[in-house]
This record gives sequence, C-alpha cells and structure tokens, in this order.
Amino acid sequence: MIDLLSLTQKLVQIPSQTKNEKEVCDFIESWVRTELPGIPLSRSRNNLIVCPPQRGDRPVIGLFGHIDTVPADPDQPLGVIKDGKLYGCGSSDMKSGVAVMMGLLKEYEKFNADLVAVFYDGEEGPDVGNGMRGLMPTLPPMDFAIVLEPTNNAIMAGCMGGLHAIVTVEGKRAHSARPWQGQNAIFRSLPLLAKLRDLPRREVNISGLTFYEVMSPTMASTSNAANVIPDKFEINVNARFAPNRSENDVVAELTKLVGDLATIRVRDVSVPGQVCVSHPLMQGWIERCSLQVEPKQAWTDLARLTANGIPAVNFGPGDPDRCHQAIEWMEIANLEKCYNLLSIFLTEICQVKAEPEA
Repeated sequence: MIDLLSLTQKLVQIPSQTKNEKEVCDFIESWVRTELPGIPLSRSRNNLIVCPPQRGDRPVIGLFGHIDTVPADPDQPLGVIKDGKLYGCGSSDMKSGVAVMMGLLKEYEKFNADLVAVFYDGEEGPDVGNGMRGLMPTLPPMDFAIVLEPTNNAIMAGCMGGLHAIVTVEGKRAHSARPWQGQNAIFRSLPLLAKLRDLPRREVNISGLTFYEVMSPTMASTSNAANVIPDKFEINVNARFAPNRSENDVVAELTKLVGDLATIRVRDVSVPGQVCVSHPLMQGWIERCSLQVEPKQAWTDLARLTANGIPAVNFGPGDPDRCHQAIEWMEIANLEKCYNLLSIFLTEICQVKAEPEA
C-alpha cells in the first residue's frame, strides 16, 4: 500500500480553491502517468477520468472525488501533522478521499472489480461550473459508485435536494424623511419571516434513515438608495428536501406558505440523491464490516449519479464536521481504515463472475 498520509499531505499543500485547480490536477495526472504507466487517462479542463483495463468478468465500480476546496482561512496551516491529525484546507473535504482513490488505483489488479476513477473540479462553486456536469455523458457504464466525500468512514446514503427561490415582498417607495408616504417592504416581510422562523423541521424516513426537511431564509436585500423607503425586499429561501420529493412538491409548499405576501422565482434546483443501501453489494459490505449507515443531510454529486441510473453511496475518510471550518483537519488513522474497508469491498464483496458451464 502506498503512503496515504504523505500523498494526502502533498495534495493539501497544493492550494486548489474553486477555479484554481490546474496545479493539483497536474499533480494527480503526473502521479498517474508515473505510477500507472500506460493506463488510459483522459483530461478535460481540470477533470480526469482514469480507466484501468476492464476485464469484463467483474463489476465496474466508480470512485469519485472533487479536487477543489473552499477558500482557505488566512491562518489555516497547510499540511501540518500534529497529534494524529493532518491540518489544511481540503484535508477532510476531500483530499484525503482523493488520496485513497489514488491508492486504490495503484492496486487495481488485485481487486475483484474493475475501477473507474473520476477526479473533477468546481464542486465547491456554483453548479454551472461543476466538472461533473460535462463528465456525466462521457462516463463508461458502472455497476456501482463510491463518492469519497467526508463521512468518517460511515456510509452516508442518498442526499438532500436543494432549492433556492427569490421571494419578493413589495411595498411603496418614498423618501426616508417621509416614510408615512410609502410602505416599507422590509416591514411588510415580517409576517413571512415569522412563518419561516416558526416552520419546524420535518422528519422523512426512507429505508430506515431519517432525513430532515428544512426551509430557511439565507440572504436578503433591497436595491434602493440608503435614503429611500424600499418598495421591494428580496429574500433568498433555501429549501432542503428529501430523496422521495420533487421540485414541484417544494415549490407547491413554498407557494402555500407565502400566500399573497410575496411572489416567488425559483433560482436554482439540485435534485436529491437516491438511497441505495438495499443494493446487494451494499448489503454484503455493511454486514461484513459492521458499517454504520447514516443519511446524507447535505447535497453531493451522488445525486447526479443516481439520477443517471448509477447506484451510489457517500463513503470517505474525512470528517464532515470539519468541512469548511477555519481550521480544517482530518484524523490520520481514518486514511488507512478507509483504504482497508474499500479494499474489502473490492476483493470480498465484489466477485468475479463464474464461467458458464460448457
């Protein structure tokens, strides 16, 4: 097995904020060409698909990891090792997962599965720049996929969908010296904000997993000058919805909540990811390794995979509670544990198909 800690440290020491992934992509490409000479590799922008020879008599398993990070805090150490932890922006989210992918690629010949590894950019930014959008039509067929997002080596099944809507409350414009001549749109929004404040989270149970649906105001603005009573107040409402619900369901719920207090314009929608823990490969792995299974409350690119008929779960060595923190770190012991658990999946749970009898 390769030195996963050293590899993760090198990845973390390469800054790769969204839209600046070229250097880290160059590093991964160079590593693949050096460690796996002759292995088919394709690059588009700062996205890589590595596809070792397919033997055709065993399941095809996809490994997925994004190589970008959020902007690093100025005081964030990069690649410092201390007290059993590796510190650095991206250490948990998700360069430790990327290192495990590379380690598994290095050993691809010993597995009872054929591997396809996908390293992509733009995950932490707007969806329009996510590298997976362009890669999806080019992917080879797969039987199952592992998205190595941070899960603390638990299976996180499915993922929540997300909807952003601009909710506009209207008033009447006036000079701020004579507010009685207008209707302040900010004040007119208070009943709606109170409704959102008092809206409880909703529990949704899918395959024994509890997802929590929520609806929250996350941004608010007016476009008037500072001495003008605003005639419009825009609120960004972010709804997170469970894998068994659709965009239409959420829009209908928001429309009912808003009533005649405001108008609604849907700005962005991310479909939820389906729960795939009942898949035979997952059932065998969960039982063999006594894996913890949890719902994924946030959104990941698993949703793109399941929407395109590829069953998938989130499983990686990073700590989801450390993601996007000012001081991000990951437990070093999780690296080898993740590698070993995935090796069991690829050698014991995945099986070579038996030759048909003559």
